[in-house]
Amino acid sequence: MKKIFIPTPLADVIIIPREETHHLLRVFRHPQDKPIVVGGSDERSGIYQIVAVEDGCASAHCLRYCDEDMADGPEIILMQAFLKGDRFEWVLQKATELGVNRIYAVKTENCVAKYTSDKLAGKTARWEKIIREAGQQCGRMALPSLVIAESMHDVCAEEEDIQWLVAYEDEDKHTLRERLEEATLVGCDRIGIIIGPEGGFDDSEIEALMSVGAYPVSLGSNILRAETAAVAAVSMISYHYMK
Repeated sequence: MKKIFIPTPLADVIIIPREETHHLLRVFRHPQDKPIVVGGSDERSGIYQIVAVEDGCASAHCLRYCDEDMADGPEIILMQAFLKGDRFEWVLQKATELGVNRIYAVKTENCVAKYTSDKLAGKTARWEKIIREAGQQCGRMALPSLVIAESMHDVCAEEEDIQWLVAYEDEDKHTLRERLEEATLVGCDRIGIIIGPEGGFDDSEIEALMSVGAYPVSLGSNILRAETAAVAAVSMISYHYMK
C-alpha cells in the first residue's frame, strides 16, 4: 500500500497537499479508488480513501488509524556533522530508511561544508523533503525529526536521557559493540551516535563530548568515510538490538 506524509495532524477527513497529490496520482499513477497509508505531523498513521480531487489537492476519509510499529530496541539518534556535496543528503536518506528517530545536524571544527543562515534555511527545506521521500519509499509509520543544532556539546548537555557514543578513528580500547554490551547501556531507551565530518574530530571536541558523558567508540580497523561511518554505525546499533 502506498505511503505518503502530510505536514498536518491526521483527522477523520484530511486534505492532501498539491505536490503529494500530484506525485501520488500522476507520477506514481496510484489508482484513486485504492486506499493509501498517510502519516501526519502528529506521528500518527492511518489508512485513507481519496474521495475527491479539487484544485490539485485530494480530500480523503480515514478508514482506520494504524498503531505505530513497536521498535525492537531503543530509539536511535544520529548527530551528523555537515558534509559537502550530496553526501549529507545520502546520509539523511539512508538514516531514514534504517529507522533513525531523530537527526541532529551540526557544524564542527573540521567541517568542509559552510552554510550561511540564508543558505541553511533553503538547505533545510530540501533535507526535510529528502527525509519525507525516503520515509514514503520505505513505508515508515513516522518520519525522523531533523534538528539544526548549534554545537555537539550543547545537544549532549541538553539531551540528558540519551547515551551518546562518538565514532572516533583514534579510539583503540572500545568498539561500538563492546560499548553496547556494557551493563550501563542494557535497557537504555535512547542511544545516540555522533559522526564527524570529512576531516574527523578535533581532539578538543572529543574531550568536550566526553566531559558530558559521551563514550568514544571504534567502528573497526579501517578508517571509513564520514557518510559510510554514519550508515555503518546506525546499522550496527539496529542489528545489536534486533530481536
